Amino acid sequence: MSDPSPELATKVAQNVLSNTLRIRKGENVVIEAWSESLPWAKPFVVEARRMGANPLMLYEDEESFWDALKTGQSRHTGRVGAHEWAALGKTAAYVFFFGPSEWPRFDDIPPKQQAGVAAYNQEWYRRAAKAKIRGARLYLGRTSQLAADRWKLDLDAWRDEMARASLVPPADLHRMGTRVANRLRKGKLVKVSHSNGTEVSFRLGKFPILLDDAVVDAADLKAGNNMATIPGGVVGLSIDHQSADGTIVGNHTTYPDAGPVTGTRWTFVDGHLTEQSYESGGGPTEAAYAKAPRAGRDRLSFFSVGLNPEITKIPQMEDQELGAALFHIGGNTFRGGENASPFGTWTVVKGADVSIDGKSLIEDGRIV
Repeated sequence: MSDPSPELATKVAQNVLSNTLRIRKGENVVIEAWSESLPWAKPFVVEARRMGANPLMLYEDEESFWDALKTGQSRHTGRVGAHEWAALGKTAAYVFFFGPSEWPRFDDIPPKQQAGVAAYNQEWYRRAAKAKIRGARLYLGRTSQLAADRWKLDLDAWRDEMARASLVPPADLHRMGTRVANRLRKGKLVKVSHSNGTEVSFRLGKFPILLDDAVVDAADLKAGNNMATIPGGVVGLSIDHQSADGTIVGNHTTYPDAGPVTGTRWTFVDGHLTEQSYESGGGPTEAAYAKAPRAGRDRLSFFSVGLNPEITKIPQMEDQELGAALFHIGGNTFRGGENASPFGTWTVVKGADVSIDGKSLIEDGRIV
């Protein structure tokens, strides 16, 4: 495992600070990083100063965090002091390399010892939105050798793809995403097909369009969507979760925390999931589905289209691959929908044909 080159890390910092957060001279900027992400975070301090801003770095030590959990002190990791709230209240922009990087270690921590580990989360985002802080959440903070082993990836290749995807100009993602969003907003019936056996239709309904274009603008701040995901590049919405009919055959590996899943096959009849199977890795998904309350767990509830041309294999960002169609079953209230099920999982079809009200949106995986 090697650290990023200073040139690459600097380019990522410049793109995020200039094009995502649009930092201005004299603004206060907080950069929060974990141990694994320090080589990426340091150039943000340098570039913020170069732009005339006032950077402040917050550092979370990985080993100290895990020591707190192992010794039953997780409630202390979930507590924010008045001094940190005060800093947040005086901040214009926030760069968040979120972690911990070695998140698979949660498997070894009993649930009782994890209680309260991130109790501050909801309040933090509430305060940040109220203060109209422009924020960027960087997935580079989730990379580590342990995480790469869980998802069967080469760590350096994973980070390299993540960096390249983080350099895509947000203006390009915004322009393409806005066009797709307009089609989704006006549409009623979606049909998706693929030569692999995918043939499904569903209704859209009237739900909020979620555009993740790696930029935080005035419209985002007004709507409370003040945290951009980096890399970015996806547009989607909750759907009429009682409307799906047909079959979806996933041909893109997906990456739940439990490990990679391949060969997903779902069949829907009158809006209900009647059959599900997986070529590999589906055991934890099927077990969670069996334990979930029946209401809502079997409904197709969210659909999205990927916009990022540099993404092909980034875990939990497979929905952002350019032209990829994501399908989510289970709860969607956190995305503005009406299905309150606590269960949720997803699959992705790439290279599909997608039409809205009979007019093509995607042909062979290419947005038209």
